[in-house]
Amino acid sequence: MTDQFLKNTSPIEYQIDIRNAPKGKLKNVFLILFLCMVTFGFAMGVAFPPIVKVYFSDPRAVSISFTLMCITAGITVGVANYMLFSLVVSKQLRFLVEGMNQVNKQIRSAMFSRKHSQTSYEIEVKSNDMIGQVTQAFNTMSSTVEQRLNHEASFRGIVATLSANIDLDTTSDIILRYFIETTCITSGVLYGKIEDEMILLASHDVDTDDKLPRKLEPWQGTISDTIESGTIHTIDTEANNFNWITISTPLGTFKPKFIRIIPLIADKSTVGLLIAACGDSKVSESIQKEMLETYASYMAPYLQNALLHNKIQEMASYDSLTHILNRRFGLVRLEEEFSTALRHRSDLSAIMIDIDKFKKVNDTFGHEAGDMILKNVASALALNLRNEEVICRYGGEEFLIILPMANLHKAGLVAERLRLVVERQGYYHKDKLILVTISLGVSSLSSLVTQNKNDLINTADTALYHAKHMGRNRVAIFRNNESVLLPTKV
Repeated sequence: MTDQFLKNTSPIEYQIDIRNAPKGKLKNVFLILFLCMVTFGFAMGVAFPPIVKVYFSDPRAVSISFTLMCITAGITVGVANYMLFSLVVSKQLRFLVEGMNQVNKQIRSAMFSRKHSQTSYEIEVKSNDMIGQVTQAFNTMSSTVEQRLNHEASFRGIVATLSANIDLDTTSDIILRYFIETTCITSGVLYGKIEDEMILLASHDVDTDDKLPRKLEPWQGTISDTIESGTIHTIDTEANNFNWITISTPLGTFKPKFIRIIPLIADKSTVGLLIAACGDSKVSESIQKEMLETYASYMAPYLQNALLHNKIQEMASYDSLTHILNRRFGLVRLEEEFSTALRHRSDLSAIMIDIDKFKKVNDTFGHEAGDMILKNVASALALNLRNEEVICRYGGEEFLIILPMANLHKAGLVAERLRLVVERQGYYHKDKLILVTISLGVSSLSSLVTQNKNDLINTADTALYHAKHMGRNRVAIFRNNESVLLPTKV
């Protein structure tokens, strides 16, 4: 009967799966408690008769019948105490264990689910004694597990997005957003290593004026220390001229006194730097640093892949000699601008350019001089265009310029300005001055009968042929279905 009672009142034995418990000698606490109480009652029953005899000087106190009665009473009190304890404590323990089992099921479900769970993994604290302390400790542990699961769920989503996109701008924004959503970081900027320089890739909640550096320099001090050591550095913003970092709060924005510089390391090389400010956090400084280091190691390979992809894209899209877009990607940009012009019903112009008598330059001064002329003419043209205007190497000594939002008149003015720039420059090769000129043909979308990008190129090429035929070093425009020379400036 006692064994059956112990089995029914012990919440530990029938609710907790001990198969995965750490190896060692397992103890039934309730059985030990029962034996202790019964033993204590038995000892009191044995000790009570001699005490009565000494105190009352009554020899009947040590009789067998009285002794057995005392022992029985002691054991009965021990069993009663145990039953009373079990009635009060086991109910609380049963509630605690059931809560733990429920939380365990929720955590297991969340571990194998891709959906973010909003369930709170906590048990109600019903007492301020040791059981209440155990409950609170369990809630703290489950809260830590919940945070970890939430971070893992967020990380899975970020990884899925990063795996599907290796565009540098998109990847940079995702990485910075991930840090802000999962760590103490509230604002910052992300730099990536491009051609041995740390170039600005993305920013969040920072000043947008001229204080925000597009390139980190000089390579010294804390920046250099962070790159060389590969560890997080905390620095004073005023002393190190990082006062363009801000923190946004419901009361406005303010500049933090300290910021962190976090290296993103892949293949033992620093591929990026995150310069960030952290808001208030209940997490200790050491844990914050550990989290930032861990997440930086997660994100670094994706940034490295995006940087590599960006480099390959640039190598594939730029002409190796002139360092401007090649014909293939120039036509891609033309397609994009053409679609934009049609969508917004805006104008679009094209300028075809050819270096005059380029074959004679090659024959007279050699191909090395010819390459030098191509590079310098391309550079002169590119430097005299706006950021939104596109130039590409269209052929051997031919260039194509795309002018968004420009009508025929404006494009003609741009062409004449470019003609003068090249005409007024001289190029030296082995101490010999080489003078070159260019001929230009201009066409615009509004001057075409059929709005077709191929017609835009063909009519600009027709105007170019007319400029060369009429003496070279000229600008011709295609207007009213014919090519017309523009007056030249001296």
